[in-house]
Amino acid sequence: MIDITLLCLTSPLAAVFRIEPFAYKTVILRGPGHAARFLGALANNRPPEFAQLYVKALCIPPSIPLRPILQLLAVCSGLESLALWIPVQADTADLINLISSLPLTFLSLNIRCILPLNSPNLDIQNHPALVNITHLDIVNQWVLWKSSLGIEHLPLLTHLALRSWSRGSIDTALLTILRESPKLRVLILLADSLVIHRARKYLEEQGVRDIRMVVLRHARDVDEWELMKRDSLTMWQRADIIVEWRRRNRGW
Repeated sequence: MIDITLLCLTSPLAAVFRIEPFAYKTVILRGPGHAARFLGALANNRPPEFAQLYVKALCIPPSIPLRPILQLLAVCSGLESLALWIPVQADTADLINLISSLPLTFLSLNIRCILPLNSPNLDIQNHPALVNITHLDIVNQWVLWKSSLGIEHLPLLTHLALRSWSRGSIDTALLTILRESPKLRVLILLADSLVIHRARKYLEEQGVRDIRMVVLRHARDVDEWELMKRDSLTMWQRADIIVEWRRRNRGW
């Protein structure tokens, strides 16, 4: 498959056809080699402000090392949406500073990668990388097993997505978030086809009943980003439609 992002970066026809805003709006990196080529093309073929102006959504998979990630976040300084699925890091200071400097509102992440290594405190309510986030997608399945992590205190959060769970009780944390989040409009639980019915049954049995709670079928994290790249309905938009229907029809 031809990588349209790299093709446009290296093609002199790009400026003629004026396709940069469309080609670079959402960039999904496939691995370390792809990230290196993308950085090299930006450095060699475009002015410094190019990435800031045109790259608005960036998906970084777990295989990308920290050093190129820091370079990417520094260059793509106009990011509004970011997926950062890398594992826990020994030193998070530079990463957190860069994330906090971006105009992000949409963030999907492994929550451990923005917390200090071996930190006993998993409370994220005052985390600088999250204070401006409206849409937060946490990919760790163990989230909420012990507490709500202070998610309900994130000041601008309107949409929250969590993965389905294989063990652990999360009803108390879910109810806390639903009850105390000042602006929350949608809370999504993503479940694959094998456990989606169990997830719905669990909510029912635990009395977690709220029109903002939506359970959606989900296979791979990157699939949502592929939808975004194609301008198809994302999980956020699908959930918004469901919640709005419930509000209009006063139904569950």
